[in-house]
Amino acid sequence: MMGQTFIINQVADLLERGVDIKVFAYGHGGSELISERFSQYHMSIRTYYLHPPKSMFRRVLKSFTLTLWMLFLHTRVLFRAINVFKYHREAWSLRLLFSVAQFCGKDINLVHCHFGDIALQFLNIREVLGLRAPLVTTFYGHDVSAMLLRLGDNIYNRLKIEGDLFFVMSEDMKRRVLANGFSEKKVRVLPVSIDVASYPYRERRFEQGKSVEIVSVGRFVEKKGMDDLIRALAIVRSRCRTQFRCSIVGGGGLERSLLQLVKQLDLKDRVYFTGYMKVEDMIRYFGGMHFMVQASKTASDGDME
Repeated sequence: MMGQTFIINQVADLLERGVDIKVFAYGHGGSELISERFSQYHMSIRTYYLHPPKSMFRRVLKSFTLTLWMLFLHTRVLFRAINVFKYHREAWSLRLLFSVAQFCGKDINLVHCHFGDIALQFLNIREVLGLRAPLVTTFYGHDVSAMLLRLGDNIYNRLKIEGDLFFVMSEDMKRRVLANGFSEKKVRVLPVSIDVASYPYRERRFEQGKSVEIVSVGRFVEKKGMDDLIRALAIVRSRCRTQFRCSIVGGGGLERSLLQLVKQLDLKDRVYFTGYMKVEDMIRYFGGMHFMVQASKTASDGDME
């Protein structure tokens, strides 16, 4: 899906620079809208999935083969992974066993966890493996806003100690992370960037009698502010004679309410929903737009960029 594109780009760019990358994921994403770079760089053969079978019967059945393999080749890791006294549900559900098995036998020099909640899940895997490779975590938004409000300020206490480096998206996010007790020596600002060369330059001109073409891209979640954008467009229509059209690229849980808002504000001839797009299709689509608008706000649960 669209949200995976920035990770795919990072992996591809590192591969181009000769870095041997292995990707570990907790779930399968959709493949129909995935960036073309995923197949171009054969990332499927570099990706290992950590989740066990959903059915407990299949999970137990598959764990027999896994256990025999680890018993002979990774004995200590096996017994640590099934230590129910220390790891409780994570151990007896066999989730920890299936996760650590994917790392066994692989040469790992550095681990980079995308999102703080993923880093929290990795800490026990790292401990069971006895892995000493540096641990880098990138925070993106909800993991240092809504998560802290929902789960408490202490959720990252262990990560603060065991993590070696933390990337954040902005100076504002850095201030919030430091206020939560992270060491300033470990925190660096590194915004997600784009490869400018992949967005061909095109001069935009407004022609009399034509519509101004606007585009906005994002998941349909509260913090993206799509509802505010739609309300703003209603104000523009009431105050401006110039015709315009706004294409909204994306999807998500708030889609129905956004469609209802467009109908309520009588903007059906001005606002269009395109659905998700592959990043390559999106870049081509941008070529027909005059400008892009990205709204953003703090959600009611505290989630922010």
